[in-house]
Amino acid sequence: MGFVLLKKRRLLKAEQSYMGGKRTLAIKLAKPLLNIKDQEIAHAANRISGLALYKLKKYPESLPSLEKACQLGNYQHNWFNYAVSLVYNGNLEKAEEAFQNVYRTQVQPGYVHATPLPIMLFQYLKGLKDNGFNEIAKDRAGEMKQMYAGVGVLNGHNERSKGLPPYHRFREQIADLYQAEELAEWEKKHLRF
Repeated sequence: MGFVLLKKRRLLKAEQSYMGGKRTLAIKLAKPLLNIKDQEIAHAANRISGLALYKLKKYPESLPSLEKACQLGNYQHNWFNYAVSLVYNGNLEKAEEAFQNVYRTQVQPGYVHATPLPIMLFQYLKGLKDNGFNEIAKDRAGEMKQMYAGVGVLNGHNERSKGLPPYHRFREQIADLYQAEELAEWEKKHLRF
């Protein structure tokens, strides 16, 4: 029992270090816990380690931990983090496969940092654009356009209540993916401001 408490305490320190911006310390604290038998602790350690490496822009190094977090905890946020890291690593095919799991899985029970699905889609779209995957970004933008069309009236409150980023931020991201006339025509047909 004592070993479990020590591992949980170490994991808590790793989490606190990560949340406090001490990414390197978080990695160091999580490392001995990455492959232990307790799946809950191993899952959390791999998630923390992978995210810390991602935040340090060490995308190739983040992939094994993020992939293992997906295997140990088949949760929406794990697949999202893994997919985005794959995009920044240039592996579009595998990123698209991983992102499909975002739609198929659920949020981890009790996970307080859950990001709404539309925000995940928006962040993924940004990552695609940042890495020159504009055709796939346009496909993802089409998904988000459908979400905005479903909201209908855009006044800031409606978007937020559905977990969407403000439309003006979305529009800034997609403006170079569409002809100006095409986007204006779509807005006129589907949105009311």
